[in-house]
Amino acid sequence: MKKIKCLALSLFLAFSYSSFGQNSCGIAVDTNRIFLDKGLDGFLSILQSQAFETFKDKQQIPPFIRQQLNCLTNDKFSIANYNEDYRCCCTSSQELPRRKLLFFLASKDIFLIAYLTGGAGVSTTILMFRLQNEKVIDLWTGYGFQKFKSKDDVIKHIKLKRKTQFGLHANLSI
Repeated sequence: MKKIKCLALSLFLAFSYSSFGQNSCGIAVDTNRIFLDKGLDGFLSILQSQAFETFKDKQQIPPFIRQQLNCLTNDKFSIANYNEDYRCCCTSSQELPRRKLLFFLASKDIFLIAYLTGGAGVSTTILMFRLQNEKVIDLWTGYGFQKFKSKDDVIKHIKLKRKTQFGLHANLSI
């Protein structure tokens, strides 16, 4: 049984690594560190201690963040606002954006974005960047199946799911 779990974890990490392990985006994406939640406590601490401004319009994503998101994805980080259509399922038009914005938060040290992605089913991606002088110095990503409405919803979900097997990471794609 232990060998099966090790094999499953190895395959998961191998496929996740290929999704966005190496890049030329100015940040090293350590998928193993993300999968093991090694930096998550730092992100949670800042989320709980700093004041954040909440946004719900993709046009308000700061340009340096948009540039980083574009670099990390193969589709110029196509995202719809909450009231717009997106590629929610396999029957959706390929012309639609791949994601639907729920909200994003910004402080001087953290940028958090929560958005829906579709396919065989709809899930919510949580993506956090740690910032320093308008530069991304760390990132963490996870997922869930509910439509988060606030920072508190995200924190509650992370605390509840982080100790369960694959609770926050089905894959590590952005």
